Amino acid sequence: MDKSVRNGKWRLNWGTMVEYREYDASYEEEVLKVFTSAFFKYPLFYTVFQGVVKGEKNINELYELLIKGIFKATIRKDECYIGFLNGRVASIVIIERPTSKPIGFWDYAVSGFPKVLFKLGIIKIMKYLTIADDTEIVVKRIKEPRWHLYFLAVDPAHQHEGIGSDAIQNFLIPLVKKNGGKLLTVTTNAKKNVKFYLDNGFSLVEEEKLSYYGNTIGNWTFRMDLND
Repeated sequence: MDKSVRNGKWRLNWGTMVEYREYDASYEEEVLKVFTSAFFKYPLFYTVFQGVVKGEKNINELYELLIKGIFKATIRKDECYIGFLNGRVASIVIIERPTSKPIGFWDYAVSGFPKVLFKLGIIKIMKYLTIADDTEIVVKRIKEPRWHLYFLAVDPAHQHEGIGSDAIQNFLIPLVKKNGGKLLTVTTNAKKNVKFYLDNGFSLVEEEKLSYYGNTIGNWTFRMDLND
């Protein structure tokens, strides 16, 4: 892979530099802090505990365990890049290649999920893993080789500064194109993200409603066909 794409610096509109590097475990604590705060109360993750776990404190504690486990399980199979702004972690991009192997139960098992399992029970955890898989059903129907944006996280302290758009336009798209990719997909469960992806050149493929123990979760699937 071209190092200028993998480890490149990208100038934002106002002149700030964001540098993307491959994930390094030495930054794990800072990365997890940004990742968990960026996805705070994200519907797919947070809804799991509503009506199942009592008390805001207990919900937040389990949420943090869940989101950290999801991150660790995902990077076992998919590529992770860290965006640095003024020497600090500002954004995280996790992408699945067409050749990536699916994330399985074992990946979660060795990534902190037993703690969540102990708190929630096997039935509720398996139900969660099922609904998590359901969010990708539309994407998996696509027959063309695709690169899938699994997660795009921006530090809340730097949201609405253009870092997310910059990550897509000036890091992710060039990365995919450099590797011969023609199709980029992404899903989101937060309605507020729909406009963001449309503004960044994605087309809406399908909008769905998923259910978890009586709670409804929106699910939007997007694709971007890349030109040479």
